[in-house]
Amino acid sequence: MSDLPQLAESVLAAERRLGSPQLAWDAVLTTVAAAHDLRPEGESRPRDLADPALAAWSDPAAIEHLAPVHEALVEGRQASGTFYTPPALVGWILDRFPADPEARVLDPACGAGHFLVAHARRLVERGVSPEAAVTLVHGVDLDPVAVSITRLRLRALAPSVDPESLDVRVGDGLHAHAGAPYDAVIGNPPFLGRLRGRVPAGGPSRGPDSTDAPVPRAGAYTDTSALFLRHALGLVRPGGTVALVQPLSLLAARDAAPVREAVAAAGAVTAFWSSLEPVFAGTAVLTCVPVVTTATTQGLVPTWFGPAFLGAGEQPLPEHEWGPIAAAAAGIPVVSPRTAGTLGDLGRCTADFRDQYYGLVPFVGEHPATAGQARLVTAGLIDPAECRWGEIPSRFAKTQYAAPSVDLDALHAEGSLSTWARARLVPKVLVATQGRVIEAVVDEDGDWLPSVPVLTVAAEPEHLWHLLAVLLAPPVVAAAAARYLGTALAPGAIKLSARQLASIPLPADREAWDRGAASARAAQVGGAARRREHLVACAEAMCTAYDDHEALAWWSGRLRPV
Repeated sequence: MSDLPQLAESVLAAERRLGSPQLAWDAVLTTVAAAHDLRPEGESRPRDLADPALAAWSDPAAIEHLAPVHEALVEGRQASGTFYTPPALVGWILDRFPADPEARVLDPACGAGHFLVAHARRLVERGVSPEAAVTLVHGVDLDPVAVSITRLRLRALAPSVDPESLDVRVGDGLHAHAGAPYDAVIGNPPFLGRLRGRVPAGGPSRGPDSTDAPVPRAGAYTDTSALFLRHALGLVRPGGTVALVQPLSLLAARDAAPVREAVAAAGAVTAFWSSLEPVFAGTAVLTCVPVVTTATTQGLVPTWFGPAFLGAGEQPLPEHEWGPIAAAAAGIPVVSPRTAGTLGDLGRCTADFRDQYYGLVPFVGEHPATAGQARLVTAGLIDPAECRWGEIPSRFAKTQYAAPSVDLDALHAEGSLSTWARARLVPKVLVATQGRVIEAVVDEDGDWLPSVPVLTVAAEPEHLWHLLAVLLAPPVVAAAAARYLGTALAPGAIKLSARQLASIPLPADREAWDRGAASARAAQVGGAARRREHLVACAEAMCTAYDDHEALAWWSGRLRPV
């Protein structure tokens, strides 16, 4: 039996000979069908495509290689979100819904049939006839070759089945499904990041296999896979199961909030898997699977994690962001701080965007930090209670600077950013997200300008060090790491928006908070030699202020070595 590279090369050779990928795959599928004594489907399929280069496909066992070879040869699979599911994850998902021998199962983005074929085989193992098993699975995909592969794999499992009885077709899974409701909707829909115009947010979706049913409304940056999840909720019967692979960002991304709300309205998350390491070959995207049972009351959720599907116990499902459900698997300690008020009570939290970023470009250079100049502080220059401006290089607008500064005279003369700059050149705390802890530093004199994506907390001078102590507090960091798990670029990092920053709770114990603020100030102004000592003292005081010491050791272990 030839290995996968040889089989893939045989497809490419057929493509060169026949002039198109479609004709090449027609030839391959004709060869594989003949090996199983099956006639090719469709009158348009060529009958004279015998090719010695395709001889390896005449081995009946070659049918098991159709899906991985097709995956390997899909052009632009990053752009199309095409990454097929590891067998272990397929098996875990199939284990999550009842083994009803009459259940009807839909995969709305079936690809080459990993889920459908595996489920049909399970049914056969449980005594269902092959002919009945393959008619209980239903699939849709935009890729006609993948659909043909799925159909052929199912026909090989039940050679006597009438191909017309197979409900696996070319179409858009986000359109209407005439066979609904199903008992379960499972699969691995495409991950496409921003919707990119594929589906209008909240608008109707029309196609050859659709009605005028509206596609679920979502924000512009909702991943397409989350739309599949929301759409699937309306495709199952009451008590039915929805289990679709999702990016980890589903847990806390702002634009995925309507999808999480739709899940809560439709039923309950009854099982959950996540991984803080990639499990899909060819992509670093981190994934999770919320298993949803419709028309069911929410209870504690059994959880699993990682490529080995280790059990992580039962967890409560939070009301808004779902990050805490995966926190234990991520090694984030569970905290219950005693609080009073929020950070937004003491300061105004703001974020800057592309207009400020690109608007600053003409005014940034290696200027001396003198009158008429402002230090430009990028996220990479901020550590806990430390600004490393002038100590390490920094990149801004694809240019590296030793000490980036903004020419304020020129900026004010030009005028478009003058009001913005004056609003930022005040006493403040600057916060860099995407770190392993919350990284923040005080600008007591108000002469630094933040670079996107640095957040700004403008406050009265007497509040600055108390605000810094809050942001350094282990209970705060652990709570943020759990709540917003999955939204940062790196799996262990913490990403906050200005709104989320403002919602951080303040501690209830003011005396301990005062001690934490004093230690935070000492950490920043006392020099590098004792910085870590002061940071730890601040952390200990703030654990007391919040009456929660669970995260102290975890937080200390995540600090950058001094």
